[in-house]
Amino acid sequence: MIPINGYTTFHPLKHCIVGRGHSPASVPETLKETMHNTEEDIQNLIQVLESMGVNCVRPEASTEHKQRPPISPRDYFTVLGQQLFVGKIIGGYTNILKNIDRKNTKWFMQDDISSGNIIRCGTQIHWDISSNVSKSTEEKMLQWFNENKYKIKITRYGWHMDGVYSILKPGVIVATRDLPELEEIYPNWDIHYLTVEHSKPYNYEAIDWMKKTGYKWAGNYNESNYNVNILSIDEQNCVMTKENKELFYFLEKHKINPIVCQFRDKHFWDNGLHCITQDLFREGILENYI
Repeated sequence: MIPINGYTTFHPLKHCIVGRGHSPASVPETLKETMHNTEEDIQNLIQVLESMGVNCVRPEASTEHKQRPPISPRDYFTVLGQQLFVGKIIGGYTNILKNIDRKNTKWFMQDDISSGNIIRCGTQIHWDISSNVSKSTEEKMLQWFNENKYKIKITRYGWHMDGVYSILKPGVIVATRDLPELEEIYPNWDIHYLTVEHSKPYNYEAIDWMKKTGYKWAGNYNESNYNVNILSIDEQNCVMTKENKELFYFLEKHKINPIVCQFRDKHFWDNGLHCITQDLFREGILENYI
């Protein structure tokens, strides 16, 4: 069985899900290169994670190419303590869920409960509650947080906060300037604000084809800064998609080693490396960092 444990974004990572795109053989010609490069880059990420002691599990491939594949597990799950919360979900994850003890799983089907909008920092949780969370689920979640001694900071922008900021270790955050409450939620922390980047994707033809043919599973890359979508392996090591000298100086100051794993199709999927993974087990206990 796969163990479940998690209290922060930066405790040592030991078990995680790594997403999967479509098989190149199952998609139209225009998308084949994108699918090939996606899997090639994911295999490189897995190699890096496994070399650092992380056990990686994969969802099953989708057979229907008109549906979004299980590329971004971060959109469907979050781990809080010894509980895996399952929100809205797509096909492909059954093989993983059946290897997790039912007593460690809480189901909130069709509600937007995920690691994208629930940011863990020990006893403090920042929950950005979207309009896709029902009132009853919100009440149940808040009751659960209260019973388990969490302090909750709530915003209601409907964003994926892992695309707004990443906590790399206690006191250290990399962020965009989108969240006005960030310094209030994490007072006196060292926050590095990233410069806005706008770059044209290499596979614009595939993205444009998706739009014209009415496929609904491509993202809007114009709204994203993928440098902030960082996966921490532990407090000393993190993985990101590209070099950034200004950011690397900040990480060096805090004794954090950046590992670059390219993800050429981040614009196509509108996902960074944090989005295409989902931690299931991080070593560590519940502590107060604020």
